[in-house]
Amino acid sequence: MNTIDSDQKVADLVEQHPQTWEVFKSYGCPDMRRGFFSLMARIMSIHNAARIHRIPLDELIEDLEVVISETEPLTNNE
Repeated sequence: MNTIDSDQKVADLVEQHPQTWEVFKSYGCPDMRRGFFSLMARIMSIHNAARIHRIPLDELIEDLEVVISETEPLTNNE
């Protein structure tokens, strides 16, 4: 399973793994893919997003890792 760094910017994660947007959305986060919130996502870490939206960080990271692992094909190394 991937290990997400909580210091990673939200926008970087969503760009690399677009399916993670659904996890943020399920926690009530605004649409960070456009407009003002897309600018905020470029400077906001996953840790800060969790804190601001009162989401337990470990729960958010686990949910993000699950959705990534469910939607990405396995490689020969896994």
